[in-house]
Amino acid sequence: MQPMKLAMKPMRLSEVAALVGGELVGDADPEIRGVAALEDAQDGDLTFVARSALLPRLADSSATGVLVGPDMAPELPAVRCQDPFRAFGVVLGRLLPPQDRLFPPGIHPTAVIAEDADVGAVASIGPYCVIGAGCRIGEGTRLGPHVTLMPDVTIGSNCELHPQVTVREGCVLGSEVIVHVGAAIGTEGFGYVTGDEGLEHVPQVGTVLIGDRVEIGAGTCIDRATTGATVIATGSKIDNLIQIGHNVKMGRHCALSAQTGISGSCVLGDGVTAGGQVGIADHVNIGSGVRIGAQSGIMKDVASGASVFGSPALDVGEAFRILGAMRKLPAMLRRLAKLERESDQE
Repeated sequence: MQPMKLAMKPMRLSEVAALVGGELVGDADPEIRGVAALEDAQDGDLTFVARSALLPRLADSSATGVLVGPDMAPELPAVRCQDPFRAFGVVLGRLLPPQDRLFPPGIHPTAVIAEDADVGAVASIGPYCVIGAGCRIGEGTRLGPHVTLMPDVTIGSNCELHPQVTVREGCVLGSEVIVHVGAAIGTEGFGYVTGDEGLEHVPQVGTVLIGDRVEIGAGTCIDRATTGATVIATGSKIDNLIQIGHNVKMGRHCALSAQTGISGSCVLGDGVTAGGQVGIADHVNIGSGVRIGAQSGIMKDVASGASVFGSPALDVGEAFRILGAMRKLPAMLRRLAKLERESDQE
């Protein structure tokens, strides 16, 4: 099966250089008609090489042009730039479908909108959307099919809520927020006490506050606070299938990878990054700039600037030394067994 061909309006490589703020290398100025990864590129395609170690792979590529770093000298026609991958992203932006195709302008006749909801400046309200009483939606915001806003939700300007997103009552989203398919914001927090008949639910009467330019992945759930607010600060990026518990406070420009779970009342500083399937116990404080390796389990506070890995998580250097030692255990056990046999024979 051939990969999907990403075609675009043809442009010269010199135009690509101008678009990404790069420098055309050599006199050749071929026409670029598509973009592709290095291993998939065909005639007419633009590709990129982010690291010098990958340059030899260009010999096996059919690409017509390549984006490279400032210290690279490829044999193909090229554009030199500071960050080839970032520049490739700029070119990919030319292939995005028009917003009006994804979110047709206006209000679809099947949408159900409360009489007192303020939606006058909304760019698009898709089929079967439900907008509850007291909702306020900013200018230029677009709602895909089957989006549900419970009463008293506030959404800023120029947001995108993709199909089947649910935002529960009283939650607040800033401006330029993107929420992908099936995400749920403001669901009930996981709070219970033991009663005479088992677990009894503690009412969750707080809210969720989402800052500007936050992106929330498909299937992600962000619980409302027991009291007060669960907070996701400006610029943070949350991958698909992530659980964020009640009363979590997440700082600016954090990045969480898929299947991460954050228990209630945790605090994350600015710029925290987490790999996939990270688990964070409740009431843990994680400092700014912390880097957490994939599948790590965070059981206690982590100081700012630390890099941790493992479950329970340790300093990344110590964790890898332990892993290295564990790989030697089978051979060590065989040697120990041999020594024991020799000792028994003496």
